[in-house]
Amino acid sequence: MKRWKKIVILSSVVLAIAAVVGGFAIRRVTYLRYPDGKDHIDYRDVPDNILLREVYIPSSAEYIARFTFYFCESLRRVELNEGLHAIGARAFSGCRRLHEINLPTTVDFIGAGAFHFCDQLQTVRMPPVLDTIRDHTFSYCFSLREINIPDSLVYIGTSAFDMCNSLNHVDLPPTLTYIGESAFFDCQTLDSIAIPARVRTLHHMSFGNCLHLQSVTFLGRLDTLHRTAFHHCDQLREIRIPRGTTRHYRRLLDRSQLPELKPLLVESKKSKS
Repeated sequence: MKRWKKIVILSSVVLAIAAVVGGFAIRRVTYLRYPDGKDHIDYRDVPDNILLREVYIPSSAEYIARFTFYFCESLRRVELNEGLHAIGARAFSGCRRLHEINLPTTVDFIGAGAFHFCDQLQTVRMPPVLDTIRDHTFSYCFSLREINIPDSLVYIGTSAFDMCNSLNHVDLPPTLTYIGESAFFDCQTLDSIAIPARVRTLHHMSFGNCLHLQSVTFLGRLDTLHRTAFHHCDQLREIRIPRGTTRHYRRLLDRSQLPELKPLLVESKKSKS
């Protein structure tokens, strides 16, 4: 019997035919290139297979629906188009061989858990227009080392970077106003973080279990600090705060039942004009 190593899919019609031609199962598909003119991609356009390795999204596509490539565990390359606006919830969740993702500059919506458990994902290029990273978007991306947080970002959701334990540096933009529960939980190689001035609350386990976190800088006056926000951050050696705010932060730590952190408070030097 003739064996096919690769099937090139050009449309959903061809996809249906390929499933039966020669009696070969659709599980043999390794490559997908969608036709121009298709305005969205959803799970019905994707073979139920374990061998899919490469996907090319056409320039006409405006959104990728939720769960489209859910647990395509062999997927290694995804080429996304300029003009794409939205990636649905869990769209690439469980794509465990995906190493890099370059998000087009036009993407302004990424659904919850879109890249959850992409455990070999190392590099993400974020679009400049994104304002929200939703719950669990990059959770359990154990290998994630590099991500550029866009200057437009205002919201980081619950467990957005939970268990990204290879992430050692993150620059949070001044536009940011919200960091959710467990947002950076168990980011074990993160050694320092600067909290933007517009963030007024740190929630339960926001930076919990960041075992190598040594320095935290608050760029503004925090109003609420949950007592577990830095739980098990045993290497924390310094909390830098704006000049003239020591009394405020001492009261804040008392209210948060964290008086043991008061010796770590250090006022930042006045910046040179």
